Formats: sequence, structure tokens, C-alpha cells
Amino acid sequence: MANWKIHDIAPPKKHKGGEVQLLDKKEPKRHSTKKRICLSICITRGIIPLVILIVLSLGAVHFFFAKAEITVWPHTRSIKLLEPIEGKVGKEQLDLTAYSIPTLTLTEEKTATRLFPASSNTIKMNRAHGTIRVFNTYTTSPQTLITKTRFVSEEGKLFLTLTRITIPGATDEGGKRTPGFLDIEVVAAEPGEYYNIEPSNFSLPGLSGSPLFTAIYGESQEAMTGGSERKVSVVSKDDIEKAKESLIEELSKKAIQDLLSRVPGHMMATKDSIVVKVKEVTSMVKAGAELDQFNVNVSLFATAFLFPQTDLNTVVDTFLQEQLQEGERIVEDKTKTSFQQIIVNQGENMVNLELGIEAVAYQYVDPTELKIKFRGKSQEETTAILASYSAFRQTTLSLWPFWISFIPGNVDKIQIEVVIE
Repeated sequence: MANWKIHDIAPPKKHKGGEVQLLDKKEPKRHSTKKRICLSICITRGIIPLVILIVLSLGAVHFFFAKAEITVWPHTRSIKLLEPIEGKVGKEQLDLTAYSIPTLTLTEEKTATRLFPASSNTIKMNRAHGTIRVFNTYTTSPQTLITKTRFVSEEGKLFLTLTRITIPGATDEGGKRTPGFLDIEVVAAEPGEYYNIEPSNFSLPGLSGSPLFTAIYGESQEAMTGGSERKVSVVSKDDIEKAKESLIEELSKKAIQDLLSRVPGHMMATKDSIVVKVKEVTSMVKAGAELDQFNVNVSLFATAFLFPQTDLNTVVDTFLQEQLQEGERIVEDKTKTSFQQIIVNQGENMVNLELGIEAVAYQYVDPTELKIKFRGKSQEETTAILASYSAFRQTTLSLWPFWISFIPGNVDKIQIEVVIE
């Protein structure tokens, strides 16, 4: 049985004019073109809302978050004053006409004894000394020796008598001569341990060449001692004076610290408003004493004068207001006060002093006034306005976000910082 293949053959289409045209298998391209058109429309429809959203977001940022930051550095000048004031203990109210301020006092007493080292040195030289028994076998008559008669030991060490002496004469009994003798004090001719010798025989070199040389002689029964040469510490006058000054300074600082720690918060006192008086300063050691250390005793009394802070501020403000030029103000946190040239009159319970004042003044410009001038202005206009103020030595302008070029119209979105240097 034969195998038949069946083919589906589409009939040709007829066009106008009777011509037959075969079917084109690429006809689906028309459908592809439609797809591209739809895609383009979809993209277009997506971009437009996105652009609108971006524009609205930028507008919202500009409207809600835009701000301007302006920093100005005014010109400044220093004010230094030294004004006399009076503090009176027991006074109840401030007197601005006389610049008299009510005053309180606190007292502190300090006493201490300290050891200080001796800073000076000296060479201490001592000569050896001892006793020699001098014999006289030459004659029955006494023999006199002058002061500083020389005696030489067997080792050649030279010693001297301290005074004029007389050696008794010898005695003759039964044909036997007994020498006369006398124990005398001698001292070495030079200092040092070299002369600390053991018992020895002594001759008198001054009698050399005469019969007396062998007839008058000496012997020591004990060693010579005390010879030395050493460095020792000595307390000098300068040591004592410096020690006194050092202890006075130490106690004064301690008294001042203790007094300042006791000042109430509503009162003002400084180290310069504290008067220290030394009651006693002594040392038991005299200059020249051979000591490694010595002591010094100091007793002192300190009085602090306290002023009410509010009264003092009033006085300072009064002095400063007299110095201000038109349009100037004082930078409060840069104002400093000090007390100088304090004179205490204990009889009248009063203290006179000079009040030192250091302050900084600057030309004041109202920030609110500036904000009103700047709002809605362009960056160029704002810069020009800032430059027109002679009170400012330097200014800066910053806008946010970065693309805006006008100051916001809302003054609350304008920040002005004043920097005092």
C-alpha cells in the first residue's frame, strides 16, 4: 500500500488587478512594531511622573528646609582700667558715689617648723695633741722653755709647747742624780691624722749643738690624738635667710588656699585680697654651726577681705559704662577683675585697694534687624549689605541647599552667629 504525504497548500491571494501574490512568511513584523510603540508609550508615561515627583521634592526641600547661615565678626577693642575702691567691714549697703563696698573678713593662722639642709662646706682641720714628760738631767737649777718650744719625735713629727714652762732642776742624793721633770701639753705643728702617733721619745732641736741637747728631753706615755682634716657641712647666713623665706612662702600659700576654699559662693575674694603678716620667724642655729641640717620656725596670720559679688559687678559695670562709645556693648564672659595695691587700715576696719578691670567692647548690631534686611534678598544683595556695615571686620554667608541663590523669606530660616575674638 502506497504511503501518501499530504501538504497543506494555502491558495495565493489576489490583489487588485488580478495579480496573484504568494504569501510572505515574514508578515509577523507588523506585530513587532506595535510592541515597540507600546514600550515607548509606557516609558514615556513612567518618566513624566518621575520628573514631576523630582520637581515636587526639590520644591518641598526648598520650601521646608532651605536656610541661610550668616556669621559676622564685629570689630572689638580692649578696655583696661585701674580704679580705686574702698572696702569697709560692717558696712551694710553699697555706696556708688564713694565706691565703698560692704566687706567681710576671714582669718587663718599658720605655724610650722621645718628642717633645712646646710648648703655650705668647709675643710675642718684639727691638730693632734697630747702630753709629754720633759726631763732635766743637766743641772739642779730649773730650766725655762719659751712658748712654742719645739719637740721632735723619733719619727720626725714636730710638736710645740702651748705656754712658757719651767722644768724643775735635778736632785743629787748619795752621788746619784735624779732628773727633775714636768708633764706639759703639746700640739702638732700641722693638722692631719699624720700626727696621731704612738708613745715616743722627743728631743729639742733648739738645743742641738749644746750639752743641753742630751740632758733635756721628753717622753710620751700615751698616743697623740685629735689630728684630722675633713670636709664638714656648715650652716651659712644665706642658708638661714633662704630657709626663712621658703617657709614663709610655703605657709603663706597654704593659708591663702585655705582661706579661698572657705569663701561663700555669693562673695568674691582673690589671693590679691588676702593680707599675710608674719608674727614670728626664728632659728635656733647660728651661722657657722657645723651641722648637716638646721631648723626654722615660722608663725603667720592671714586675713582675707571678701566682697559681695553683686555689689562688685555693679561697680565694675558702672566703670565700664563710662568707657563705652555709642553703639558698643561689653562681652560679659571676657571681663576680668583683679585687686591691686591693697592697703589695710585695721584701726578703721577698712581696706583701700585698686580694682583692675579688663574687658572687651564691640559694636552691637541687632540680629533681628539683619534678618529683616536679608530675607528674600539674593546672595549678591546680601553680600553687599554685609559689606556696608563698618561694625564687621569679617562676614560669611552659607545657603542650603547649595543650588539656591536667595535668602529664605521666612526669618526663622535665617541664622545669624556673632563671633567675638
